[in-house]
Amino acid sequence: MTRRQFLMTAAASSIPFSAIAQLHPQEPAVASQPVIHPPKLKPGDSVAVIAPASPIGKPEDLTGFLDRVKALELNPIQGPNLAKEFGFFGGTDQERADDIMWAFNNSDIKAILPIRGGYGCTRLLQLLDFKQIKQNAKILVGYSDITALLISIQQQTGMVTYHGPVLSSSESEFADSYLKKLIFGDQSLVTFRNPETNEPRHDLSTVSSGVAVGPLTGGNLTILASMCGTPFQLDTKGKILFIEDVDEAPYRIDRMLTQLTHSGALDGVKGIVTGQFAKCDPESPRPDEWLVADVIQDRLVPLKVPILSNAAFGHVKDKWTLPLGMTAELDADQKTLQLFGK
Repeated sequence: MTRRQFLMTAAASSIPFSAIAQLHPQEPAVASQPVIHPPKLKPGDSVAVIAPASPIGKPEDLTGFLDRVKALELNPIQGPNLAKEFGFFGGTDQERADDIMWAFNNSDIKAILPIRGGYGCTRLLQLLDFKQIKQNAKILVGYSDITALLISIQQQTGMVTYHGPVLSSSESEFADSYLKKLIFGDQSLVTFRNPETNEPRHDLSTVSSGVAVGPLTGGNLTILASMCGTPFQLDTKGKILFIEDVDEAPYRIDRMLTQLTHSGALDGVKGIVTGQFAKCDPESPRPDEWLVADVIQDRLVPLKVPILSNAAFGHVKDKWTLPLGMTAELDADQKTLQLFGK
């Protein structure tokens, strides 16, 4: 029986979703790469400010972005095409890709800080020279649409990339504390904890018990789903996946998780951490209406791996900076996520 025939039979006979998920060969999308740790930053270092997705917006926004870099005691250097606009992008695809490569190839630049997400990074992936990026490893930090760059660069080169604030993110001492630990400090034994508040959304919750150890990977769910079936598809084999999203109805989150599973992107995942799915649940749900938590229960629990939910990352003010490619331990029962360092 071919896989196509099996899938058709499975659909007709209601074979469990988890069984269908195991049909995919347990092979990563790209060959495993040795881990490359970009050099840490020190005060006074020059960093590139670029717009690989949406444009700057108002002129005063740029002033704010540059001030944000200076507040981190870093020296902002504007990308050659930073001020460009093309449709709803911060320049043409080639201009935005050129700024990424300019930043990696410029020896004076020590890190790359995108101004914002929005949309556009997936259009750039075929234009990037991953060999040059690998030879010039530098810190790259961002989230939301920047997920496309984080995933593709990490998987294609082995370089650690950082899921954290962009320059347009709301200022937060909590977020800055994790950002500084990861880009300036000692990453060994960093433990991620949620803000200490009375807000239910900050209560870490065990969805599935267990402990998992593996490299971190993940980011924005919409972007991860959009990369399915491409040369840059998410590879979670042996890894701990983290996911988040914003303004997506529960049924759309269900659709994207289903797409990840059917594509094989979740084959071999060792553990999962879900972040803040901001503005995704309806404000006044019906008594029997599924929320994001119900979707996670239905789609991810059948994978039979440790799952921790409500972690502080995503489209929220107080967020962690998570290093893709670095090994971490997820203890869903103790509700902890901890880095092992290099």
